[in-house]
Amino acid sequence: MFLCVFAWASIDNLPVSTDLFKNLRWRNIGPANMGGRITDIEGIPGNPRVVYVATASGGVFKTTDMGIRWTPLFDEQETLSIGDIAIDPQNPDIIWVGTGEGNPRNSVSPGAGVYKSIDGGKTWQFMGLRETRHITRIVIHPRDSNTVWVAALGHAFGPNEERGVFMTTDGGKTWQKVLYIDEHHGASDLDIDPVNPNILYAGMWRFERKPWTFTSGSEQGGVFRSTDGGRTWKKLENGLPKKMGRIGVKVAPSNPNVVYVIAESNDGTLFRSDDRGETFERVSTETAIVSRGFYYTDMRVDPKDENRLYFLATSFRVSIDGGRTSTPIANRVHSDHHALWIDPTNPDFLWLGNDGGIAFSMDRGRTWDVVSNLPIGQFYQIHLSNEAPFYRVAGGLQDNGSWVGYVRTKEGGIVNEHWQMVSFGDGFHCLIHPENPNLILSESQGGNLYRTDMATGIQLDISPQPRRNDGGPVSELKYRFNWNTPIVPCPHDPNTVYVGANVVFKSTDFGLTWTPISPDLTTNDKEKQKDAGGPVWIENTTAEYHCTIISLAESPAQAGVIWAGTDDGNLQVTFDGGHTWRNLTANVPDLPPHSPVSHVEPSRTGAQIAYAAFDRHMLDDYQPYLYKTTDGGKTWRKITSGLPDEAYIFVVREDPQKASLLFCGTERGLFVSFDAGEHWQKMPGLPPVPVHDIQIHPTEHDLVVGTHGRSIWVLDDITPLREATADTLNKPAHLFAPRTAWRYSSRFARYGRGDRPLLAPNPPAGAMLTYYLKEKPTKGNVRLQILDSQGKVLRELTRIPQEPGIHRVEWDLRMRVSTRDEEETSQPPTPPAGRGRGGPTMGPQVLPGTYRVRLIAGEFQMEQPLTVKVEPALEPYLPNMKAGFQFALETLEMIRQLERTMRILASVEEQINNLRQTTRQQDIRLTRELNETLSEHIKKIDELQAKVENPQTGPAYSRGPRLRASQLGLQHDEQQYGTDVGAGGILQRGESRVGGDTQGNAGLPADRATQTERAAAGKSAAPTAGEPDRVRCRATRGMMYLYRERGCLPNRNLEDKLLGV
Repeated sequence: MFLCVFAWASIDNLPVSTDLFKNLRWRNIGPANMGGRITDIEGIPGNPRVVYVATASGGVFKTTDMGIRWTPLFDEQETLSIGDIAIDPQNPDIIWVGTGEGNPRNSVSPGAGVYKSIDGGKTWQFMGLRETRHITRIVIHPRDSNTVWVAALGHAFGPNEERGVFMTTDGGKTWQKVLYIDEHHGASDLDIDPVNPNILYAGMWRFERKPWTFTSGSEQGGVFRSTDGGRTWKKLENGLPKKMGRIGVKVAPSNPNVVYVIAESNDGTLFRSDDRGETFERVSTETAIVSRGFYYTDMRVDPKDENRLYFLATSFRVSIDGGRTSTPIANRVHSDHHALWIDPTNPDFLWLGNDGGIAFSMDRGRTWDVVSNLPIGQFYQIHLSNEAPFYRVAGGLQDNGSWVGYVRTKEGGIVNEHWQMVSFGDGFHCLIHPENPNLILSESQGGNLYRTDMATGIQLDISPQPRRNDGGPVSELKYRFNWNTPIVPCPHDPNTVYVGANVVFKSTDFGLTWTPISPDLTTNDKEKQKDAGGPVWIENTTAEYHCTIISLAESPAQAGVIWAGTDDGNLQVTFDGGHTWRNLTANVPDLPPHSPVSHVEPSRTGAQIAYAAFDRHMLDDYQPYLYKTTDGGKTWRKITSGLPDEAYIFVVREDPQKASLLFCGTERGLFVSFDAGEHWQKMPGLPPVPVHDIQIHPTEHDLVVGTHGRSIWVLDDITPLREATADTLNKPAHLFAPRTAWRYSSRFARYGRGDRPLLAPNPPAGAMLTYYLKEKPTKGNVRLQILDSQGKVLRELTRIPQEPGIHRVEWDLRMRVSTRDEEETSQPPTPPAGRGRGGPTMGPQVLPGTYRVRLIAGEFQMEQPLTVKVEPALEPYLPNMKAGFQFALETLEMIRQLERTMRILASVEEQINNLRQTTRQQDIRLTRELNETLSEHIKKIDELQAKVENPQTGPAYSRGPRLRASQLGLQHDEQQYGTDVGAGGILQRGESRVGGDTQGNAGLPADRATQTERAAAGKSAAPTAGEPDRVRCRATRGMMYLYRERGCLPNRNLEDKLLGV
């Protein structure tokens, strides 16, 4: 067994440990309506509710309710690139996972060996075979759980020996390599005879990819068979092509004599044997069932019909005549299919996986239900708009186009409908115009550029070179654009953008016209500009277009300083806007030649400072390469301490406010440095998914991460990362500067959608307050106070985390104005228990302005300013909001009087009941007149209480509204839907952490808000407040009479209180 050893730097002596930030929660905002690539689907025969889904770079997911909910199972492991899943036929809790996708396209992620679970995926054990890197198939012996075979492709980008077919007979403790040709050939597929498990079939395939081409096929590979349980193998050649690329092999479950071979071949694509592989017959030359040889070449045989075949290719195809003809089906789901599970007990039930996610059919493929609640999008790049607080993120996805959506919404969360497609194709860079967020530049593969006005729907093709040359080599083009062409903004002018081909193009009108501003900045190696693929099938899709610019950036510190990096290893810079360029590659130490420059990050602190990342994984080198220069590229220093050996780098991003705070997106997740790259640490809270891009919002201070396998994640307000220093952490406590809090309008927009749709969370409404505790205070509790500009405490939060660490709580911007303040809780309030015993009354949300937040931890105190604003759309309503605020304060005074009255009523009722109980216990008979008087008092009290509160029993609409019930109902609405309703909505009982804010009284003119509404409230409140006094006086006098008749005077203070009304 091979053990994984990481080159982690010790963090014991670092001034800031990322463990401090484990309580800060990331938000996965989707989207889920455009999924990522699916590599395998496995179900439980006869139980369609339970399904496991493997993804190319997002991990393993499990559903137990047919896809309504999904649980990620693999997030604690080293890699989320999955090649295959196998479920033990004898025990469905035993699951094997082979990591490393087996479809070796240019964006494929490597794996880290084989894993096993014996508890249905709850926990995993590493079982070895780490250097196989890409596993295509796992087969478990149908009657012996300890015997397992693994088909391994091996390294996709270079030769290695750990490839072929491996076998274990002791449950994975030890492995034998039982089928091996050489360091260039791996196993593309593996299947077993269900009747005689000693018979196995394997496809052996030569494959190796480079950035500019790939090799697929040889004469040494082919189909092999074992008849002794995989210990020895023999090549099958009778009726099969001599030279084949990728190979799929399948045994018909209903008749194991029938064996199919699907192949990337010029001599046929489908072959059939009726004698367990002794001889084969070519049954089809149709290339559509294979489509792209290295990417698909896979099929399934119906469990009960040896002639019904399914082909996984660009289109999903079915044959009912043993493959002689085929028909495309599932035309309304995403194309590019890689995975299919057929329930062997009910072949009508199919689960299908493709580049766009998953779908299932319950009628043998005639109709399909697409499951769009799994956020596994494979983003390449993302970009943010400058709006606040409701800003947008746009980005391009692998085979799923370019999309734009909101990072937060007014509608209680983010759903798929909040995302809009910008352009089609494989999506990469997007640019949102800094002053017009509806204007977006996007692209598809090979330099197809688009300018789209999302408001009008007008889209223009703005490519500097419209011709793309699909099917031909890049050498035939004047300009060479990469598969992932960089489009970057100018930090000094909103209309200026740059695009990289083999030269740099500049536009000063946001893409309408282009001017080249550089010579060819690449090596222009003609040997790397030829046809890709072969020796079987040539393939030119632009994915292998080489000698191109792949990273590009202008210095924020100085206009005209532009850095460019190429895929063939050149790092160039101009200091005069492109008139002259300098090649800096020779200045970078310990860097192998021809290393692709994956990213250049110019510093905001000076034009001479920059970071450069190099990604050599497509040259079979997974090491991270990251350098820093402080002299304009004359010298460079490597800064990779703490990055794992296999964390090759896609992006490095400098924080716009604190230059020493860096973020690094790698194949193994997100890393952070607090000391300008001297030391790196893994950022907690994210799965180990490839992070391809990182953006930081300039005013909301959110860290937004584009992952290649789990869509987009947001860490709200990274101020704590900026302020966390050794000095800060040595203090007893610290209150981090809160970002601007927003009042905004929200609405109830969706209803009755069921449990399947994905609802991604918004950030908490109101103000996010973040604080640090070095230790738990020995005296007193930790609490937060909100103060106005005069120093008056508007709110105090006391039930907040008290333990050491960094914590984040939310203030919903409401004042607490009741004189009966109870201890604050971080949970929403519950309805009052019993009559007249409500929770403390909450006040209105505060008006826009500047407030102060005070942290009290034992004897330590610290304050920070807090700015409250309204969203721009609400600014015209500010006068009305202020009027509504004043009206709410006046109404609250009446509510306090009402509450005092209700408490008196409850006290009188309790004393009357106690009096009756005492007289019964002392065998005192009340006079009929007195008893009727007391009963009348109880009845009157009940009637008064009924005017205030609705009973908890009976039909919901059998009685009219009550005062307190109305308050609680408004509070319930706000918690449920994030809305305030009119002036009444600014009153709330208890504390709510959920929901937004609307205009309050914005719908009414100011004079009506203070007259009409106040009059309406006064009519219902004032009489109710006065009547109980008369009732109480009569009841109290009756009680005093009885006490005096028996010689039992009550407590003098109580008597004074009762009679002093």
